[in-house]
Amino acid sequence: MQQDTALIVVDMQNLFVDIGGEGVIDAVNDQIATAHERGWPVYFTRDVAPDDSPTDAPALDLHPELDVRGTVVPKGPGRSGGFSGFVLDSGRGPGAGGLSPLAGLLRESGVRSIVVVGIAADVCVAATARDALRLGYSATVVRGATAFVGAHPGGDEAAVSELRAAGVAVG
Repeated sequence: MQQDTALIVVDMQNLFVDIGGEGVIDAVNDQIATAHERGWPVYFTRDVAPDDSPTDAPALDLHPELDVRGTVVPKGPGRSGGFSGFVLDSGRGPGAGGLSPLAGLLRESGVRSIVVVGIAADVCVAATARDALRLGYSATVVRGATAFVGAHPGGDEAAVSELRAAGVAVG
């Protein structure tokens, strides 16, 4: 990977880790350590409202075992379809949504390529990688550092196939 690469760690929040992401914490932390060794910026997305929990609920905090060295970026709300790390809906009605701070941060850092890890490979990780392509970035999803939640009707392999067909590298 090049120096113009960033790592995006998607939604490693207590709520998501507790429902199937426990197995990827170490792999995600390894990716974070590698990114820092390479001098890459690291961004952590945090869904502001994935469900009906209060916004300050501990379930929405980043997991305590996660190596949070980087910038935390709000995104979402997932409960209303804001799955991509690039989306932040203001909640002011139809058409009031917009980009999260992530796009500007990547641009300011001179990033042209992103590596995406976290939860869930078949929802928010996939949406973030696809939106990165739409915004002109190359995108790689590290399969061993992502967790699936069984959201794709065709299964996990179908979700991976769709990512690859869209132009996302999956390794």
